[in-house]
Amino acid sequence: MALEDFIAREVAPGEPLTAQAWNDIVRATADLISTVQGLSGSVVEVTVGNSDLDPARIRVTALGEDGSAVEAARPITPGGPFILTNLMPGPYTIRASAPGFSAATAAITAPAAAPVQLTMERTKPRMPAVFGQALDATLSTLQAAGIVVARIVDVTGRDVAPANPDPDYRDAPVLMHLPAAGEPVAADSGAQLVVAAALKVEPSVEVPSLTGLTLDEARKVLDDLGLVLGKVTTRT
Repeated sequence: MALEDFIAREVAPGEPLTAQAWNDIVRATADLISTVQGLSGSVVEVTVGNSDLDPARIRVTALGEDGSAVEAARPITPGGPFILTNLMPGPYTIRASAPGFSAATAAITAPAAAPVQLTMERTKPRMPAVFGQALDATLSTLQAAGIVVARIVDVTGRDVAPANPDPDYRDAPVLMHLPAAGEPVAADSGAQLVVAAALKVEPSVEVPSLTGLTLDEARKVLDDLGLVLGKVTTRT
């Protein structure tokens, strides 16, 4: 805003100040403030009500009618406001966004003295921290959170059925999961887990003493136990 021509008038002590003179002072002061604000831009504080969300994942911007965008500086202290600076006078849409949330917006006209309060709504579930948990407990946790498990593999690369894991895997600990804890889980990709390999105990039998038996007799004893006679070495 251009400054109007200012005519300096001095009054003598005791001389009354006319309404016109007072109004000239008021208008000149208002013009000066408006012009300085227009040159330097104003500051707006934006508080995001999602206190459980890492501020590093939140983006706050001021969108002008001309398509310009000003991004806010993140809070210096935990729970502090985002700071928008250098907003020229005019209308803006303040927008807060983060992965897994729908954007929250508010309309303001700069300069605006009042801080802006925004709260985003969650659109996707976040991956809980399940590292080290048994697979059976992990599946229950993810189901309660509305997260679909797309794939499970053990450390050897063997696939494990997500809907009905083999009983040998139910106590296997989760060694890795995608996405990482706290990240949103997309419905089309789901969660993926890597678990420890299941330990299987193979059945065993005690090998009887074959000393003094002929080769045929030894073979028959082993056959009866379900064992196979290996390489035979003879000595003379």
